Amino acid sequence: MQVRTDVYRAQGDDGQIYIVFRRTQIVSVKTPYGLVKKQREPKFYLGNGDLLECSGSYDTFKTVDGKLVLRLIPAKAGAVG
Repeated sequence: MQVRTDVYRAQGDDGQIYIVFRRTQIVSVKTPYGLVKKQREPKFYLGNGDLLECSGSYDTFKTVDGKLVLRLIPAKAGAVG
């Protein structure tokens, strides 16, 4: 099993900037045709490890307790890192 982690910046409804991690598990499944890699649905986490769930549009998330709503900040074109 492999885990891929992507890092994003997000702005909270409190005006602060937060780090958001997207973790995707990739597992190898044995089939009659050989090993096939399958990707599970990604999960999003706040920088402190709290699980995030979708909240409306594709780029908006909220904490499980609903106290914080975050919107991903799009990367600038040509930005590296």
